[in-house]
Amino acid sequence: MKQVQDALRDVGVPVFAGVWRPTPGFPNPPDQYMVYSNTTTEDAHQDDRVVSYKTFVYLNLWSDIDPTETAAKVRTAMYAAGFSMTEESDKGYNRPAYNNPTQQFTVQWTWVCREEAIV
Repeated sequence: MKQVQDALRDVGVPVFAGVWRPTPGFPNPPDQYMVYSNTTTEDAHQDDRVVSYKTFVYLNLWSDIDPTETAAKVRTAMYAAGFSMTEESDKGYNRPAYNNPTQQFTVQWTWVCREEAIV
């Protein structure tokens, strides 16, 4: 989703749609990176037609270092781009903020934006 890429371009951390994948030039993930996916639903109707959509963005920050500063930059950037935060969590799947299997910290967000339907 271009809106997410645009919103986060100045945070200083690479952002990938879906998942991070190794490439020949970069076989290992960066020290910090973000991945996201999104879901769009109908938000409002008028006169039997859709007048607006709501898009949920599921954003994850993965970090080899303390993610606190980057998380603050992400919040600032997403708010400035017109997104609203639905939730933020540094715990996932009943694990603490540090994910032992990946040996990384993780922060997860659900963001939402609304847009008018083009008629």
